[in-house]
Amino acid sequence: MIVEDDALTALVLSEYLTAHGYRVTVAVNGVDGINRFNLELPDIALVDVLLPRKDGFEVCSEIKLTHHGRFTPVVLMSAVYRSLEQAETHAHRLLADGFLVKPFDLDLLVSRVNALVGGP
Repeated sequence: MIVEDDALTALVLSEYLTAHGYRVTVAVNGVDGINRFNLELPDIALVDVLLPRKDGFEVCSEIKLTHHGRFTPVVLMSAVYRSLEQAETHAHRLLADGFLVKPFDLDLLVSRVNALVGGP
C-alpha cells in the first residue's frame, strides 16, 4: 500500500511496483491510508510524511497500534529530512521499519520492499 498525496509520485511508485509483480493500492491522505490499511491488510505500507488530514507519523503510529500493523512493515518517505541518519532515527522512534529520503532511486524502493516482505 502506498499513502501519497502527490498524484504523480503515487502513480510512478505504483506502476513501478506493479511492473515488479506487486499488487498495489493507493491512498491519497492519512485518514484514507488508515482506513484502507484496516480494510485491505496489506503486506507493507509506504507512507509519505507530509500528508493532508493526518501526517505520515500519525499514520505510522496508528497502523502500528493495530493487531495486523504490529507485524506489517511501514516505510516512511519524505523530502523534509536530508540526513538519512536523522530520518532513520526519527522513524525508529515511531516504530517505522525504514525511511526513504526523496527523491530516491526506484530500484532502491524495490530492493527495500523485497527485503521487508520478500518477492511478489
